[in-house]
Amino acid sequence: MRLFVAIYPDPPTQTWLVEAHRRLRTSLARFDRELRWVDPEAIHITLSFLGKMPEAEPIVEALQTCRCVPMDLAVGGLGVFPSSHHPKVLWTGVSDAAGALCRLQAEIASAMAPFVEPESRRFEPHLTLARVRPGRHSRISGALAKAFTEWGDPSQPWHLEGFSLMQSELTPRGARHSVVQTFGPSQAGMNGPEQRSASDDTHATANPAKRSRSR
Repeated sequence: MRLFVAIYPDPPTQTWLVEAHRRLRTSLARFDRELRWVDPEAIHITLSFLGKMPEAEPIVEALQTCRCVPMDLAVGGLGVFPSSHHPKVLWTGVSDAAGALCRLQAEIASAMAPFVEPESRRFEPHLTLARVRPGRHSRISGALAKAFTEWGDPSQPWHLEGFSLMQSELTPRGARHSVVQTFGPSQAGMNGPEQRSASDDTHATANPAKRSRSR
């Protein structure tokens, strides 16, 4: 089975992301062929990607040692990787002012160390909205700059209660993500999203603030 550990937006943030996705896609409608949009209902942040694992039980046991406290984040701003002149990924940022999410990710990474090679890049969360198709960056870089200017500076509070161990199954229609187990302040009895479809994974990568970012 193909496993990863992730966090998903709470319902108010999910609603905000769906509307943000709609606004941005409308603004960039002329360039729809240049972009591969992430399904807004499948947008998440990967805290640890495990890949193919023979079973989930040892992973679940290791994750039960991680302490997740409720935390307040914020989603907002737009940016691209790796640069405005050569955009490949379009994202919205996630603010972790208190550092709680970074501490949680570090604890999960430590718990997952026996199962997977640690990520070499520093963890800085963001949510991927779209990817630029190969070879199309020169056609869309100017349009992205204009869209960012029109975007303004909206933001959305995100209250996070827990994280989930997810299974990804590849199908002819794309990846299907289903919850193996959800973890939170009280480990027992927490339910996550039963199943999500995803045209793309959204991973947390190197610091987006140090990449090209426009508001």
